[in-house]
Amino acid sequence: METDTVTRFLHALNPTSREDVRQLPREQQEKMAAAWEDYLRDDTDLLTLSELDPPAAESKAAEHVVGEYF
Repeated sequence: METDTVTRFLHALNPTSREDVRQLPREQQEKMAAAWEDYLRDDTDLLTLSELDPPAAESKAAEHVVGEYF
């Protein structure tokens, strides 16, 4: 299992968003990955989805974070 937050964040993104984020400096990617983890932890709407389909919850949270940055 991958433990690097940026790698996990990138994996949760759709291919187009993943390429956009890969073009950013590593520092920006790390900030986005941290925001993604915060979103996963704090958004109560994702709790049910994360229990039923963890990859879907991670993807939804990742795309939310990308939407906030772009």
